Amino acid sequence: MESASKSTESRWAKALQSPTVIFSLVLVAVYVVVGTIVGNIFQPLFSGSILLDLLVQCDAPTPIFPWTVLTAIFLHANILHIASNVFFLLFFGFILEEQVSKSRWVMTFFITGLVGSLGFVGYDVLGYVLSGGTPTVDCAVGASGAVYGIMGTAVGLKIVILLIFLLGLDIFAGGGGPAHLGGLIAGLVLRRYWSLAGGSFRGI
Repeated sequence: MESASKSTESRWAKALQSPTVIFSLVLVAVYVVVGTIVGNIFQPLFSGSILLDLLVQCDAPTPIFPWTVLTAIFLHANILHIASNVFFLLFFGFILEEQVSKSRWVMTFFITGLVGSLGFVGYDVLGYVLSGGTPTVDCAVGASGAVYGIMGTAVGLKIVILLIFLLGLDIFAGGGGPAHLGGLIAGLVLRRYWSLAGGSFRGI
């Protein structure tokens, strides 16, 4: 019994050292905390909370608050949104862990997530220019830019395209094509960079 208990503790300790597990838990925890604070666990972003107005990325055409290109990555619109992102993060995150160090995994998440947010900004700026300067507020949240980045870094472009068509990932991610594309491109660039910098992606 003691041996089994120690084995279980060892598995938990190992799991909690995984960046895939840690970031998945953080995303879920943020969703639950935000939902609890605003009193709407099913669709927290529709609560009209002033706090969320400061954290959601809303562009007009550039971000109203610059920090939201980061904070919006950790917010999700509803249970399906958070569930789909965490599912794909767990699936591809573990694959990437076999190829890169923990520090590079974390860097990949943040870099591709931020590039995804900036992709959304670029899309809104382009829309603003093409519309002749008509101001509109466009808002977005979610970790799907980072998820696409993790996926692109882990498995490359051909498999990613196949998965998008077969699994309908873009639909499950709730739209946000510019952010997904930005994250994916950044992930593919990082895949190339990590391979050149560390052979089989291994590094510090």
